[in-house]
Amino acid sequence: MNGKDKILRISALPAIAFLLLAFAPQHATAENGVALPYDWVIQLETDQLKRQFEYKGSTLNPVERLEVTWYSTKDKTKKTKYELMYYHDGRPFGMEKLHKMDIDQGDGVAIEIKHKGNNATQAEKKDAGNAIFRLALDAYLNKNPLAAVKVPVDSFDTVSDKLQALGFHDSKQDGEGLDNSQQFKSDMTISLFSVPEGKHVTLIR
Repeated sequence: MNGKDKILRISALPAIAFLLLAFAPQHATAENGVALPYDWVIQLETDQLKRQFEYKGSTLNPVERLEVTWYSTKDKTKKTKYELMYYHDGRPFGMEKLHKMDIDQGDGVAIEIKHKGNNATQAEKKDAGNAIFRLALDAYLNKNPLAAVKVPVDSFDTVSDKLQALGFHDSKQDGEGLDNSQQFKSDMTISLFSVPEGKHVTLIR
């Protein structure tokens, strides 16, 4: 190898490294600036209202209020209030519509669960599971693909159990029970992810 060939080969190494990095798979996270697989986030925040319906013989105390807003992934500061939902121990009994669902049809959405208190009650977690189903229906009716549902890790199992009580099934468990001759059709799919990450289940109905 002469000196000229050696110089050319060495100088080519940075270019090769650049090309490898350019074509490496990217993770869809907001932190590294890569585009997310959805355009909007429907955020649901639970809160327990302990003094609502607080009287002798009341069967609706405590009450949980769920506030639903949405925002564009391009601007998290600009939120649209969608509706307020009222629950008791996982059962809905009231709803106040604040805005119509006018997210552009065809745009992908994610549902994000938040709890106002540091330690969410079991009732709030069950409420969230029920509300996810309702919001997923709203999204589908508005022709918005549901890309992901993000749930606090401490609420993940309860939310998953509630959705399964509403007719959803773990896709892995269903797949194990099917043979190649069977055909399975799903009307709705919910990809449930924990925050922080670590748990994930695909639920089908």
